[in-house]
Amino acid sequence: MADVAPGLRCTRCGASVARTRHTRSAWVVGHYVLHGGPTEEATVRRRDDEAALTYRRLVEPVLVIACPACFREPAVQRRWVTFGEEDAA
Repeated sequence: MADVAPGLRCTRCGASVARTRHTRSAWVVGHYVLHGGPTEEATVRRRDDEAALTYRRLVEPVLVIACPACFREPAVQRRWVTFGEEDAA
């Protein structure tokens, strides 16, 4: 199967996931990927005369993959939208 994303499986159900397929007028999503995990505050300054930029840096990346079937479920979509919020409280 040429459209299977090598080595990627749905985190929830364990199914192999496909690559996203593109055509001239549309695309078919093969899987969804969420990059999350613990974060910490970090600061960067590009030049001496620029203001510092503070952002959240991913400390230990966690890759969450969802197949289209699992992603259609409302509970999975709610979890996706709120991923990491419990750590912010």
